[in-house]
Amino acid sequence: MSSTVVLGIARTPFGKLGGALAPLPATTLGAAALVAAIERAGIDPSEIEHVVFGEVLQAGVGQNPARQVLFKAGLAKSVTAETVNKVCASGMLAVASAMRTIDAGAYKAVAAGGMESMSNAPYLLKEARSGYRFGDGTLIDAMIYDGLWDQYFPMTMSTQGAIVANELALSREEQDRFAFESHRRAAAAHDAGNFADEIVPLRVASKARGKLVLDRLPKRGDVRVPASVGGRSAVWDHEPSERFTLDYDSYAPFVTGEVPHALVERDEAVRPDASVETLAKLKPLDRDGTITAGNAPGVNDGAGALILADAEYAKAHGYEALATIIDHATVAWDSPYIALTPAMAAQKLMDKHHLTASDVHVWEINEAFSAVAITSARNLGIDVENVNRFGGAVAMGHPIGASGARLTGTVINQLRRRGGGLGIAAICSGGGQGDALLIRVG
Repeated sequence: MSSTVVLGIARTPFGKLGGALAPLPATTLGAAALVAAIERAGIDPSEIEHVVFGEVLQAGVGQNPARQVLFKAGLAKSVTAETVNKVCASGMLAVASAMRTIDAGAYKAVAAGGMESMSNAPYLLKEARSGYRFGDGTLIDAMIYDGLWDQYFPMTMSTQGAIVANELALSREEQDRFAFESHRRAAAAHDAGNFADEIVPLRVASKARGKLVLDRLPKRGDVRVPASVGGRSAVWDHEPSERFTLDYDSYAPFVTGEVPHALVERDEAVRPDASVETLAKLKPLDRDGTITAGNAPGVNDGAGALILADAEYAKAHGYEALATIIDHATVAWDSPYIALTPAMAAQKLMDKHHLTASDVHVWEINEAFSAVAITSARNLGIDVENVNRFGGAVAMGHPIGASGARLTGTVINQLRRRGGGLGIAAICSGGGQGDALLIRVG
């Protein structure tokens, strides 16, 4: 049993490809979510010892994107950081990794999350370093190649998904009905204010490209010598030169004051006007397939963050625990069959803790495609009506490095709104893996 609790959750709205969030790099989206999660947790940023963030499309982002996130969020140079990549499960793996380091006694307070700016994924030119002697070079889309392309059975995951959906006898009509319900539920959740405890509205500066407008800059964290060293010694006696002292005000992706901006407070891809009839008119992405742009998620930008802490530490410092991360499970299977892996990971969790599906009050299963969520519910023996009650990735979007963190926060949000209980967040990932978290509120 884990002793890790969640003190704060936050996520950005999810943007469309080339949409309102496109001017912002992934690390700025991650920093915005982290700043909001810290403020909601009520924790002093100086108490955070470690940051772990997931990101998939890291080409061109720069060294260790998680470290960039913590500096942009105003945390101190003594905070350690690592970036994880497990394709779509990256954000969930970040939470699981944070849980394990806390349970192992390595840290008392850790920030975890995931981020992606699919709009800013670069194109790659392989072999350019060694030079082209003759003929053309080929630009490779890093978003597809690093995020959406199966390396073992070379094809896009949507093509694979269509083949597997046919093999599993999932009809186009069933997938379209599920997609419609995803949009309907997400639109209703937005209108009812059900995402207020998750989404932090973003004010994207119109002229200061890459900047967000805040009422005030985030509180800065203080440098802390690790407690394990037993006190300051000559090893830690160092002050950087003026040349290498970070000027946070100029480095930060935030500006204050009366700055022209566009307010983004809802997930851009949600279609309140969606209907089964309009979804049915869309052409399949592959001939003879059943997956369309309507029953699959889009290509998106966004980030999510959570503040996690040791339960005893949180209690001693008077912090409210929103939830407990009980356990994490991961599985691996045949690469093309990602539709099977969320249920496998969830079942592994339930078996370990002697639970049945009826013991779980909230189910969030990532809608990598409608077919994935439908298959997962079917294999677990869950009524599909009880999955993703606030909608899912088909409507909200799937910024691949962020979705695992989003699912975790949404489970916590729903459990708290119902007054407590158990929840499972489950997700598949490219290469044929699946991950799940078991979460308790109350």
